[in-house]
Amino acid sequence: MEKFFKFSIFSKFDEIIQGVSQRQCGDMRFGTIDDSMVTKNREHFLGDLGIDIHEVVVAGVTHGTKIQEVSRDDKGRGALSKSSAISATDGLLTFQQDVFLMVTVADCLPILIYEPVVKLVGILHAGWRGIISQIIPRAIEKFKTCGAMPEHLVIGIGPGICQKHFVVQNEVLDNFLDNYPTATFVRNNHGYVDLKKAAAKDFKKMGILEENLEIVSICPACDHGNFGSFRKEGEGTPASAGVIGMR
Repeated sequence: MEKFFKFSIFSKFDEIIQGVSQRQCGDMRFGTIDDSMVTKNREHFLGDLGIDIHEVVVAGVTHGTKIQEVSRDDKGRGALSKSSAISATDGLLTFQQDVFLMVTVADCLPILIYEPVVKLVGILHAGWRGIISQIIPRAIEKFKTCGAMPEHLVIGIGPGICQKHFVVQNEVLDNFLDNYPTATFVRNNHGYVDLKKAAAKDFKKMGILEENLEIVSICPACDHGNFGSFRKEGEGTPASAGVIGMR
């Protein structure tokens, strides 16, 4: 059994290397366990994909909407330490081969993006804060400024928390009811939000073709522990890593 998940939608592109680590790969986020163990976990996971850890660029992840283009000059940033990551950034993109983009998640959505005509790859960390703050439309606008066409974009969404396990109240619920009513329902004053459906709505609104979207049903809180879930497990939850790049 493979230790990581791979989106099937990218399988037709020989140049693309991508995957999302599972729990058995170990914690991919600095700050909970010893940094040397995180580095070792990352080296093993990336090595299984044929990626050297020094080829990776890691987003700092702050549940925001900043998206940054990176290049070979950024290779290695965030790979071996939290402090060297691309700070205050939840999205990365690059035109360059042998530059592999990475985010860490534990319920939030890793979203992998490829534009095969202009050869542009991207990755997003999208939780409820990022979705409400419109990280997906911002990302597509960023891709467009780089020459990408929305109808050419190929996108993988997930694994990430499902509607059953994502319960919200008060202002967060009101935000989703106002902006994503078809992805939200209310029971006993609690709201249940389908983040994947909300993300897909934003992509389609921005011109992404439905056949170019792969929405993964896997939920970390449901999936027998194959992925870490902060909502289910709390502090110390082992984070997964999503990664994409071109050879």
